[in-house]
Amino acid sequence: MTHNIDLERNVILKYVEERKQDRYLQFVASPKNRHKFIRELAHFADFKLNLFHVVGRNNERSIILSTLQKYSIPSKTCYVMSENSEHDMKILESEIAMHEIIGSGMGTILVFGNAEIIFYEGESAKDRYIGKA
Repeated sequence: MTHNIDLERNVILKYVEERKQDRYLQFVASPKNRHKFIRELAHFADFKLNLFHVVGRNNERSIILSTLQKYSIPSKTCYVMSENSEHDMKILESEIAMHEIIGSGMGTILVFGNAEIIFYEGESAKDRYIGKA
């Protein structure tokens, strides 16, 4: 597993409310404290919601792929930030990541490109968002 601190910083700076950014940036900068950010993902409430659209409970994959295509973001692979240690800090093929993550009930962020697009999967099936910065 490769901890991509720069990419994780980009996610926080682009998508997280400014009032929480410093705290989360400190967490991801330290391998010892990174878990403090990751455990928040199940019920993450600090996104800049104006950057996100709710993704319904059907055709999540097609919504993600069409959004990536619309903005010409490479979609072959994505970086994973997840409560699920099996996937966390990995670069996975997007199709595999979506298959494994969607519906898992584990707080996860799929990061596409240099965080131009992210997909958030929360603990609940209604907590699915796609964001564009």
